[in-house]
Amino acid sequence: MSPPDFHLRPVDERDQDFIAALYRSTREDLLGLPMDPIFIDNLIRSQQQIHALGVQQHYPNAQTNVLEYQGQLLGRMVFERNTTGDIRLIDIAVLPSAQRQGLARYMLQYLQQLADTHQASLSLRVFKNNLKARRLYLSAGFQLVDEDEVSEQMCWRAGVAA
Repeated sequence: MSPPDFHLRPVDERDQDFIAALYRSTREDLLGLPMDPIFIDNLIRSQQQIHALGVQQHYPNAQTNVLEYQGQLLGRMVFERNTTGDIRLIDIAVLPSAQRQGLARYMLQYLQQLADTHQASLSLRVFKNNLKARRLYLSAGFQLVDEDEVSEQMCWRAGVAA
């Protein structure tokens, strides 16, 4: 199913520069601010630390994997299996230069296979303004289960039609 060149592995210390660069690439909202670039860099670093602490506090058993393709780091996926075995996708990101090549779908399919193997559900929350991600999740069979003003809660279960 997946090309042999794709490889998901747990993140380690050697990946920290990549993780920082990837996080930075997802913060177009901050990168576009008309402010001093040093201030923006510091703000993004601070936001990354706050994000990481939030994940640790809310998902203490979260696992972070990086996606390698032909030896190059291209993406990251953070997920947690809870005490009932259900899986929560916390975060998924792909470098802008590697987007629209099926890498996010590949990581998502990895989690769907894991959920299917363990007869578990796979859930996530997505911002309503993230149209690309919403399309991906809907096309992968996720169903809307709840929403608020800014985000949607989605869930996938093996064998459930979209």
